Amino acid sequence: MTSSAIEEIHSVKARLRSIWTAGDYDRFSRFMEGGAREFYERLNIAPGCKLLDVACGSGQLALMAAKDGIEVTGVDFAGNLVQRAQARAQAEGLRARFEEADAEALPFEDASFDVVVSLIGAMFAPRPQLVAQELLRVCSPGGTIAMVNWAPQGFIGQMFKTVSKFIAPSGMPSPVLWGDEPTVRERLGHGLSPLSLTRRQYLL
Repeated sequence: MTSSAIEEIHSVKARLRSIWTAGDYDRFSRFMEGGAREFYERLNIAPGCKLLDVACGSGQLALMAAKDGIEVTGVDFAGNLVQRAQARAQAEGLRARFEEADAEALPFEDASFDVVVSLIGAMFAPRPQLVAQELLRVCSPGGTIAMVNWAPQGFIGQMFKTVSKFIAPSGMPSPVLWGDEPTVRERLGHGLSPLSLTRRQYLL
């Protein structure tokens, strides 16, 4: 990768961090509450399992899991959201760990988690193949990787298609490609044999 490309990636991440830091994420998460809970309940995670929530925001999904006795770790690259998630966990008396980290370079050993999830989060990282490699790396053999992503054919996907012509950095894949099944198979399939993929639709 050229130095100019690396600089562009750093610039993209800085802009994304500014967006999530400045926005009202709690309001955004309330908008997604119903779909998030349906997604979580369908995972049917057993108590005692180790779960990693990548791009966890203020802890919406992670705290649902913590209430069920699941060993929860949440990461996000927006420090204010990590602080908010930790404060919520402490206020509710829940055992959950949150830390600032990049989805493209997760600070964990290989095979550290039974379940790795991301709810409308990791899809925004500018280098999706690195994200895929990291999700696979930290997930234990036989574990589960579950993501909620907006799809290209939906309203949000069409909106991204329009605005990306004007604001997307050159060479950066559209975030909504994480909602395209063939793309997901290609990104994750290199690290799994066999790959078992289940697709569901949620209203978010």
